[in-house]
Amino acid sequence: VELCERLTVEDEVAFEDLWRRMGLSVDWTQTYQTIDANAQRVSQLAFLRNLARGEAYQTEAPTLWDVTFRTAVAQAELEDRERPGAYHRIGFPTTANPGEKVFIETTRPELLAACVALVAHPDDERYQPLFGSTVTTPAFGVHVPVVAHHLAEPDKGSGIAMICTFGDLTDVTWWRELQLPTRPIIGWDGRILRDVPEWITSDSGRAHYESIAGATSHTAKERMVEILRETGDMVGDPRPITHAVKFFEKGDK
Repeated sequence: VELCERLTVEDEVAFEDLWRRMGLSVDWTQTYQTIDANAQRVSQLAFLRNLARGEAYQTEAPTLWDVTFRTAVAQAELEDRERPGAYHRIGFPTTANPGEKVFIETTRPELLAACVALVAHPDDERYQPLFGSTVTTPAFGVHVPVVAHHLAEPDKGSGIAMICTFGDLTDVTWWRELQLPTRPIIGWDGRILRDVPEWITSDSGRAHYESIAGATSHTAKERMVEILRETGDMVGDPRPITHAVKFFEKGDK
């Protein structure tokens, strides 16, 4: 806290200098901090009022997290950066007919063990017959439902996506609105959790998970690509792309 307060003072000086040079019309006698003692008191009193009204509650929910600084991040602190990536075409066997597969295209194969559903747009005729059915996650053998949601993009990739907990903010929206289970596999340090999750029950699935346990997301991605090639669940080579990736403005991962 002391370090934050010290840095705040330094930032104030830098911002004031910048704004004065820009010629902004500011009454410098009216400055305040959003983390000073007065702001803290106002915030605490507001929370106590919400608590008394029954408007405050405790729940388990995801948060934005920076693995380098190991701190929660506000949405206002996010920025998009163009980064190279690749689409991986992966087949999910249908539960009713394992010989038939539903193909997704994802840039995050390392999150496959965290998959909780496949999602397509409700008006997408290609996948309407699958809504309400289940498929099996390749390599891990977990049954997940095929669901419909208006945020799914028919023109993106194969038109059907996997929902993982959590790959991005859209995953959070789908998870919340579709009331899906939570299956986290990445720890606070950005590495794959070491213990095999309870939802992976097959011997082969547990063995595949153990091969990525403890790895960084980058290494886990490489290992998952190798696994999916060995199991025959990935079609062709990854298709290179450049896409926007969200970063903490002060971070590099």
